[in-house]
Amino acid sequence: MIPEDLMYTPSHGWVRLTTALVEIGVTDLIVRKLLPLISVDLPDADDELMPELPFGELEGLYEVHQLYPPAEARIVEVNEELIWDHKKLVKDPYGAGWLLKVHVHEPRALEGLLAPETYRQYCVQQLGKAAVDD
Repeated sequence: MIPEDLMYTPSHGWVRLTTALVEIGVTDLIVRKLLPLISVDLPDADDELMPELPFGELEGLYEVHQLYPPAEARIVEVNEELIWDHKKLVKDPYGAGWLLKVHVHEPRALEGLLAPETYRQYCVQQLGKAAVDD
């Protein structure tokens, strides 16, 4: 499932563009790939994010997925419930499973995000058609 109302990063993150803040999460494709989830490691509010540096990670039984921001930003809010309750991320990665709300320093940096269809094609190339169509 790749929602049409979001933008995506090559590291399988999603971005919901709102008026004041940008909401960041991780796609259902990666959540399913990592199952069962063992831990969710997220930073603190007010931390600064850089696109080339991971801000946290999701740990599955057999694999760890690094989380990267889409642009330089300051964290305004962290979904701390996910640290203790991984079910929200598994059940609703595009809603209740959001990771961070951030203030992007330079909104133009978000212009390079992938549109839903471009992200779908990227996933088919990287993970195979079966993974995308589940």
